[in-house]
Amino acid sequence: MSGDADPTGLSSTAATARNPVFRWASERSVNLGAMPRLALFDLDDTLISSKGAFIAWTEELVAAHSSPADVRWFIDNEHIFWTGSPDDAFRGLVEHFGLAADPAELLADYQFRMVDLLKPFDGVLDGLEALRDAGWRIGIVTNGFGDFQNAKIDAVGLRAYVDVVCISDVEGSWKPESKIFQLASERAGAPLEGGWMVGDSLSSDIAGGNGVGLHTAWIRHGRTLGSMDPQPEQVVETTTEAFQLILSRP
Repeated sequence: MSGDADPTGLSSTAATARNPVFRWASERSVNLGAMPRLALFDLDDTLISSKGAFIAWTEELVAAHSSPADVRWFIDNEHIFWTGSPDDAFRGLVEHFGLAADPAELLADYQFRMVDLLKPFDGVLDGLEALRDAGWRIGIVTNGFGDFQNAKIDAVGLRAYVDVVCISDVEGSWKPESKIFQLASERAGAPLEGGWMVGDSLSSDIAGGNGVGLHTAWIRHGRTLGSMDPQPEQVVETTTEAFQLILSRP
């Protein structure tokens, strides 16, 4: 989708008019050069609260099955279920919680419920509009399986706000490999040089962005950056802060 399109049906300055911080930064950024610049974003827990949606669904599931399982433990450790495919993850859920349920049916139910449970983080849609208004080309670069990631993107309407979507399973390249970033750059029509990668994963988003010469911003979500971790150029607490950072830079 062209970065010049207005998929929302609103004026190109609608988002920045709603948010004076974005308006100031967007006006400053748009005057700094005519060449398109690239802003790439991770999907899960960067643009959308995937963990929050999955936790909400799991709490519903456990309550419906009257399971005595420790949901608090799950909230703290749910990432262990996502080391393989979605099928593996939901099979792990059934085994961990001792549920009398078919993993395939649970996966189908979650995909159906995602439409109601998934939400963009506060300020994300306004921030994407502000970047586009300032002339940035915007991409989503996400690790995951095509059907699952596409369903998430469409559930919250993000596709209308970006120029390119690159999903690892579809592209045959997983962050931090350079190929997936290069594909996003080529399809967006904007160079990697001078661009940004924003994400919550040090090992995939930050390491990958650093590897192809992008500026990098890590969304820490309250976590601590270790000295042995891949080092981001910037550390922010929220995605909204990342938008403000990008828009304020030359």
